[in-house]
Amino acid sequence: MLLLWLLGVWLNVTQRKSAPVGQTYAVVVGISDYQALSYANGDLRYADKDARQFVQFLQSGVGGRTKSSHIQLLTNRQATLANIQQALLVFRQANARDRVILYFSGHGMSECFVPYDARPGDERRLLTYRALKKAFHASKASTKLCITDACLSGGMTQPSQSRMLTQSIAKEGGTASTVAMLLASRSTESAIETRKLAGGAFTHYLLKGLYGQADLNHDKVVTIQELHRYVSPQVKQITRGRQAPVFYGRFSDDLALSYL
Repeated sequence: MLLLWLLGVWLNVTQRKSAPVGQTYAVVVGISDYQALSYANGDLRYADKDARQFVQFLQSGVGGRTKSSHIQLLTNRQATLANIQQALLVFRQANARDRVILYFSGHGMSECFVPYDARPGDERRLLTYRALKKAFHASKASTKLCITDACLSGGMTQPSQSRMLTQSIAKEGGTASTVAMLLASRSTESAIETRKLAGGAFTHYLLKGLYGQADLNHDKVVTIQELHRYVSPQVKQITRGRQAPVFYGRFSDDLALSYL
């Protein structure tokens, strides 16, 4: 009986995909309360909460037990353009065995995200896709993830943007990296918050999927393909077809995003 039990344990271990090697470095931004806005004219309700929940995932066993010192969390008034740019420097600490993650929840525009201190008509206070490209490109990490719960975020897949955000940031020192963009909506769609979920629809189902609901083949690993197959129909259903997530980049369908 002991021999059979040991054999079963061995088979279970060998059949699972190996755990990720290296460290994770993350910049996590969530902005509900904007300096120039109010609830009456554009403030959000759950973006900061969603960001904190994403940090909890990163620090969990499922998310890889990411060190607190490797996570830069900026919410509301902390999330100024200057602070976000400074936080992105953490990506430079990663080596070729590591992964870097940007999570942004807040307002988005066609070619940028909106930091806390943005001002109407002042493009100098916007977080442009070009600036993000530079931050990712400066990292030697083998895996680079950009996760956004923002309106119009699918604009990152437009030809002029996608070439910049995949071909350019995927290479460091001549070595191709894995680059994946997990975007809440298409380039013409809003990213919807719902009181029913007490959060952004995309982040809600993204986290449910990462915590195990997306493990469609029950092998204790959630891959990017499984996550998309789980998240996309859930978001479309809860938003009544008004929002369709977009997963885009240079990656294998078997890219593992969480280990259960």
